[in-house]
Amino acid sequence: MNIYYQDIIERIRIHYQEMTDTEKLIADYFLGNQKRQDFSAKIMSRQLHVSETALSRFAKKIGFSGYREFQYMYEINFHMPKYTNDDVVQKILDTYEMLLQSFNGSIEVGKIKSFCETLSRAERIFIFALGSSACAALEFKLRFMRLGLQVEVIDNPHLMQMQAVLARQADLVIGMSLSGETREVLGALKAAKVRNVGVTLITSNRQKNLHDLFRQVLIVPSIEGLSLGDNISPQVPLLILTDIIYSFFMGMDSNYKSALLQDTLSALKTDDSNDREVF
Repeated sequence: MNIYYQDIIERIRIHYQEMTDTEKLIADYFLGNQKRQDFSAKIMSRQLHVSETALSRFAKKIGFSGYREFQYMYEINFHMPKYTNDDVVQKILDTYEMLLQSFNGSIEVGKIKSFCETLSRAERIFIFALGSSACAALEFKLRFMRLGLQVEVIDNPHLMQMQAVLARQADLVIGMSLSGETREVLGALKAAKVRNVGVTLITSNRQKNLHDLFRQVLIVPSIEGLSLGDNISPQVPLLILTDIIYSFFMGMDSNYKSALLQDTLSALKTDDSNDREVF
């Protein structure tokens, strides 16, 4: 299968064990299919001997509003170009282009502004993340520490739980999970929320239950296989969102924050000069 469509295959695999036998039958078909055909609900219900309602339940279980949305995104794969091993560079570049195009029009500016206001009010900021998401979280920390924010990245599940319990209401806890399925991160966010601590989840998972669970959810686009690192780093959409948040945040009080940024950069240059003198 071509990699240039949203993470449908990955979604199916993630939720496979939660499916009923009928849903697994549908899942097996779409996981194994390699050819373009009519994927309409009427045709597929006849071919798989399942009801159209079962197709709808299957689509909703993996995060779509219904089978029609699932069908549309699944069919995109068969309209994308195929690549050989000789086209590796082009394949990577096309993946980046596909991801960047997904950002266009998908960012909810109102939510970004609201998140930036929350950032500015927080006394301390804790980011819970594992794996590649933790690497992106570290970049977030470095960017915003230069603006005077107190940011800590916690990438240990046990420390996440401890910090969630110790967090204060004036703090902000951010969870980064591209899949939205990282139990350790979600569990720690829930623990912080119970203590009335501000919580924000950054993810590519659009399932409604996450929006119901957490007041602030920032969605980043994704493509199939991204969280597995098949072609480009899973950090990329998180890093792009970090750039967007940073730009909005700087714009809230640009003169003061620009001056503060220059102060921190000057301090770093001074430290570098002292190190060179020592050695």
